[in-house]
Amino acid sequence: MELDATDLAILAELERNGRAPHAEIGRILGMSGPGVYARIHRMEESGIIQGYTVQVDPRARQGNVVAFVRVTTRAQANEHDLFESLALQDIRILECHDVAGEDSYLLKVQCKSLEELRELIASVRAVPQVTRTLASVVLTTIKETNKRSRK
Repeated sequence: MELDATDLAILAELERNGRAPHAEIGRILGMSGPGVYARIHRMEESGIIQGYTVQVDPRARQGNVVAFVRVTTRAQANEHDLFESLALQDIRILECHDVAGEDSYLLKVQCKSLEELRELIASVRAVPQVTRTLASVVLTTIKETNKRSRK
C-alpha cells in the first residue's frame, strides 16, 4: 500500500496522540471524521498500523532497575532459535534487537532488583551460544520516546 501525504499526516497525529478521536484528527487536517476512520482502517488492514500502545512510567511497575545488556553469540546454525526464544519468553526483557557490529544483540531489561538483574544475566549466559554479556545499568533516563518529531 502506497502512503500519500494525507496518510502520513494521519500517522503523525496518531504518533503524537494514539487516542485522538477521528473527528479531532479530521479537524486538524481539514477532513471529516469518517474520512479519517476509513484511512486508519485501511492502514490497519494492510499492516501499516500494527497496534496501539501505552507508555507506562517504569517507576510505577514493580521494580525499577533498568539496564541495557549487550550480548555476543557464537555463530551456529540455530543460534537465533535458542537465544531469541529466551528473549521472547522472559518478561523482564522489554526489547531485543539483533544488531550489526561487535555485539549480536542489544537488550533493554527491567528487573525488580540488582539481584534479579544478576539472575537474568546468568540465564542469558546459560544459553550455549552466548559468549559474552556486558550490562549497563540506567541511572536516570534523560529522554525516552517512540514518537518522532514533526518536521
